[in-house]
Amino acid sequence: MNITIEAVRDASAIIEAGLVPSRRPPAQRLQALIAAYQTNAGGTRTAAREMAGQFGLIIVDVVMEGIVLAIAPERDSIFMPKRSELLKEPGSEARLIRGLCNAAILACAYERQQSLISEAVQTVTVNDAYDLLVSSSAALAKSEDPQYKGFTEAAIIVERIKAESFSSKSERARHRTLRGRLIEAFETFVIQGQMVKDGDEDGGTYKTLFRLRKLLADESATAIVDVIKDAVEKSKALQDKSVGEALDA
Repeated sequence: MNITIEAVRDASAIIEAGLVPSRRPPAQRLQALIAAYQTNAGGTRTAAREMAGQFGLIIVDVVMEGIVLAIAPERDSIFMPKRSELLKEPGSEARLIRGLCNAAILACAYERQQSLISEAVQTVTVNDAYDLLVSSSAALAKSEDPQYKGFTEAAIIVERIKAESFSSKSERARHRTLRGRLIEAFETFVIQGQMVKDGDEDGGTYKTLFRLRKLLADESATAIVDVIKDAVEKSKALQDKSVGEALDA
């Protein structure tokens, strides 16, 4: 197939818009890019996929809501974030805490299953995620049930770092506190173009972007969200059980 120079330019523009959502082209230009990609005009789609593949990326979708790229699962990509870019400290505990924070944020943002297929923007706050982690860990940390062992160990860490502490200079939550870790997790979502900060209310208010929902719509990602929701439901069940035992006593 003969690919035109115009198609190469359009393919480059599509990849640029996917990598840097803030540089989204004007509506008329975006509409033209989408049409060229969908019809493969001059080989635009072929060129875009080939170029993306060379960088270890796949093109998930090219629509008016946004252009979404993802890391190709079968190979490393130069765009794959390094641990040092996501976490300010080394160690398995830091990774575990970030995972817990990400799980809480996603569980709050997509509390209902239909949220994953809805085009509506979801709003989630730092306070929402903080309250979910604290309330869940309070019950899980006391559980002796072996099926909750992994959750119990994670909950004990949350219990240890949940105390509030703020910088006297910036009034910002200190880094090593649970709230500080949550804010860092939210900021990573923003940097990756998956969320946008919408205000400082409730500890920080964030809105989900099309890119995040599109990536989560992937079957494996949806399964992860289901696991998160299952964990939340288990923690609620433990809390209800604890309350019931306290009333019986």
